[in-house]
Amino acid sequence: MSELDRLMADAATAEEQGDYREAARLYTQLGKDIQARHGRFDPRALDAFERVARVIRKGSETDDK
Repeated sequence: MSELDRLMADAATAEEQGDYREAARLYTQLGKDIQARHGRFDPRALDAFERVARVIRKGSETDDK
């Protein structure tokens, strides 16, 4: 398993467990790592940053309850 695969799995696990702050941190790191290795506009990096937005939204919805 590559480091990028491990970060993706760790972020997904944190998200599933409701640890949205950690998931956002991991997805952000994943996006930055992908950009550094594969270019700024690599679709996988853009996907990681979209996931950051999603977990932030989920976290804010949880905080409202």
